[in-house]
Amino acid sequence: MQSPRIVFCVIFTLAFAVACKDGGDAVSSATPLGNSPSSYSYKAYNSKGSLVVAGTITLAVTDGGTMSGRWTLECVAPGEKVGPQTGTGTLSGTIQGTTVTINLNPGWIDNNVFLSGSLDKDRLSGTWMWSTFVGSTSQGGFEAIKFQ
Repeated sequence: MQSPRIVFCVIFTLAFAVACKDGGDAVSSATPLGNSPSSYSYKAYNSKGSLVVAGTITLAVTDGGTMSGRWTLECVAPGEKVGPQTGTGTLSGTIQGTTVTINLNPGWIDNNVFLSGSLDKDRLSGTWMWSTFVGSTSQGGFEAIKFQ
């Protein structure tokens, strides 16, 4: 037979674990993006602030805060190291509160462009980073303004 102390410890640990379970955030109701796809005018800048990429991104959010969408972008500064954020593609990401993280090249294990920023009403802004196996290859700022 087990001692009362061991039984108490097991019951206390289980009760503590159940009481501390995170209920999660109600992300979709708080996000200004909504579940319908929204289109944005996208501009990326190099580390010196010069425009290097321009185009359109389309974003939609699921109830769990997962983002998906498409992009059509072009390099407007030939010779700039902007990574694979030119042409067309799909994207995936997450939103938690107003913090947004987007991968412009989901499914790739190398040669990705990541967007990290915040959403303020109709404007998404932050930093982009071209990441390769050697690490950050190039980066800068970006902004995306929602089409009205």
